[in-house]
Amino acid sequence: MVNRESTAVPSTGLGRDGIELQLSDVWRRLLNRTDIGIHDDFFSLGGHSLLAIRLTVEVRRLFQVDLSAADLLSAATVAELAEIVRRGTADRQGQLVRIQAGSGGSPVYALPPVSGTVLLYPPIARAMGRDQPFWAVQSVGLLPGEEPLGSIEEISEAFIEQLRGVHPEGAEWNLIGYSMGGLLAYETARRLRERGERVGLVGLLDTRITVEPSGDPDFALRALLWRGLKLDLDIDWLRGLDPATRAAELVRRAVAAGTMPADFDADRLRRMIDMYQFNLDALAAYRIKPYDGTVTVFRVTDRSLEGGTLPDDLGWGDVAARAVVCDVPGDHFTMVEPGQVEVLGRRLREQVDLLSAVTPLT
Repeated sequence: MVNRESTAVPSTGLGRDGIELQLSDVWRRLLNRTDIGIHDDFFSLGGHSLLAIRLTVEVRRLFQVDLSAADLLSAATVAELAEIVRRGTADRQGQLVRIQAGSGGSPVYALPPVSGTVLLYPPIARAMGRDQPFWAVQSVGLLPGEEPLGSIEEISEAFIEQLRGVHPEGAEWNLIGYSMGGLLAYETARRLRERGERVGLVGLLDTRITVEPSGDPDFALRALLWRGLKLDLDIDWLRGLDPATRAAELVRRAVAAGTMPADFDADRLRRMIDMYQFNLDALAAYRIKPYDGTVTVFRVTDRSLEGGTLPDDLGWGDVAARAVVCDVPGDHFTMVEPGQVEVLGRRLREQVDLLSAVTPLT
C-alpha cells in the first residue's frame, strides 16, 4: 500500500461533503435528470411547486430539517440549500451518507479511506447502476463535538450500529472499501459473520492486509492539499504558518477554488487534517484476524506505484477462507477516477449480483 490516499472531489460536481451528495441524489430522482451540478438552479432544471413540496419532505426525512417556501426560493441550488441544512443539523448529522437510493435489492455500504471522508464513492455508485442502493459512512471525528475512535475494532462496531438503522431486514451485507477502507470493510464483515449475519460482497479496492506507516511528518497535509483540495501550494511555506493561520489560508483558497463549501471553517479543516493521523494510528495498531468467508480483491493492472512485487491477492488468501481477484484498470489513484472507475463499478456490480445469488444463510 502506498502512503497516500485519493480524496479527490468528484469532477462532475456531485458534492463536496455528505450533505451535498445526498441533496444531489434527491434532485436527480425528483427531476429525473443525471446532469445535476451543485450550482444548478432547481427551478431552471424543471422544478415546480409540487416537486418543491416533495423536496421539503425528503429533506425532512434525511436531515430532520423543515424548509419553508422562502428557503427554497432563496436557496435554489444544492450548494445554497446545503448551507441551510448544515445549520439545522450541526448536532445530529451522524456518519451515514446515502449516495443513491436505488430501486431495491441489497445495499452496498462503502467504508472510508484514511481521509475519513466519502467523496470518492459517488462515481463508483453511479458506475454500479442507478438501481443499486448505495450508502457510505464517514469516520467519527469529522463533525463538531465528535471524538475520533481509537481502534479499528471500535470504528467497526460504531459503523455496524449506524448501518443497522438503514439495513433491510434479512438482506445480505455488501461492504466495500477503497485502500485502507478495505481493512474496515474486512473487520466489519468479520464481526457480522461471527454473529451469524449474511455477508455478500467484501470488496477490497486495492487494499493490502498491512499498513506501512508514513515517515513523512507532513503526510496528512500533503494528502489533503493535493488529493482533496486540489491546491498547488508550497509545503514549506505552509509549515511556517501557525496552525490557525494555516487553516484559515487553506479554507480561503479552497473556497475560492470551489473544492470546499463556502460555510466551511478553519476548525472543520483542522479536524479533516487530524483525521488522517487518527486513522493511520488505528490502522497501524490493527492486528488482523481470520475470516471464514470470501473476500474479493479489486486489483489494479498498473502496479508501477507499488515499488516491489506483491501477490495478486495482496495477501488476503492468508487470512480469508477464499480470496477472489478481479483486475481493474488504472493504478492505486486512477482506479477511482473517470476513465477507469466505470470498469470498477461494473465489476463491483457483477460481484454483488453473483454473491447475492449464492450467499447462503449462516
